Amino acid sequence: MRAVLIEEFGGPEVLGIAEVAKPVPGPGQVLVRVEAIGVSAGETQMRAGVYPLELPAVFGAEAAGTVDEVGDGVDPALVGTEVVAVTGGTGSYAEFAVVAEGMLTRVPVGLSTTDALASAAPGAVALALLRAAEIRGGETVLVEGGSGKIGGYLVRHAREAGAGRIVATAGAGAERVRELGADLVLDHRDPEWTAGVGEVDVVFEMLGGEVAGKLLDVTAPGGKVLLYGMMSGQPPVLDPSTVLSRGLRLIGCGGPVWARQVLGAHYPEFVALAATGGTHLVEVDEILPLGEAAEAHRRIEAGARRILLRP
Repeated sequence: MRAVLIEEFGGPEVLGIAEVAKPVPGPGQVLVRVEAIGVSAGETQMRAGVYPLELPAVFGAEAAGTVDEVGDGVDPALVGTEVVAVTGGTGSYAEFAVVAEGMLTRVPVGLSTTDALASAAPGAVALALLRAAEIRGGETVLVEGGSGKIGGYLVRHAREAGAGRIVATAGAGAERVRELGADLVLDHRDPEWTAGVGEVDVVFEMLGGEVAGKLLDVTAPGGKVLLYGMMSGQPPVLDPSTVLSRGLRLIGCGGPVWARQVLGAHYPEFVALAATGGTHLVEVDEILPLGEAAEAHRRIEAGARRILLRP
């Protein structure tokens, strides 16, 4: 089968197309005939070596398609079912992908596999973040990257979770962020944007680097900072003395335990919500052929919101 291999970390050019053996599902696994593949900003960082990955590998973390075979211990009735699947970081940029049964979500009637794939992961992460924030009612929340996929869902659903005031950042797309529900939108291209935040009770922090540290100063005493990304390419730079003196709660939203929670509970929850019209869907900027995976990464790094690959 055709697949995209990564043999070393680097720029988009390290993603090359190759012929590899078709995988075989083991116990508790299924083989998915891939129809669409998600390309995300997190994957561009994985490709660059920001996150650990054992090489060489077939690249990719998300796919949608139809169950083609099942391994031992899996209900044969799953064959032919349309699903979205999470591979855990490798294996999805291919014509077929082996996935653990627990990492599958059936695509319900009323939702296409393409829409489910484009929206489920960012939507599930946003739901998980809102649950972890334990908003009790009336809090002011700050959403970094409100014009992004996860940020957009946070803005849209924060009010439902109980937020009283929503502050968000955006570059392009500020008007759309207001339409989703933000009361104040700040331009994160301005290096001094944190000065306009005011005091907030909950921060959804995805940039990392020095910005994360600045946000401690605008977080109310006893407030919460949820750390869930490093889009700057740098880990959060935080002053422990500020955390202690202000009684802040830092909540790390990452790692295998977090991933199991997102994928096991919130991924199917979001797909069901999307199927019933309870949320918006991420618009797909473009669908490219599998052989143009490197170009897809270039476009994501240039600012495209969502690109899919088609085997």
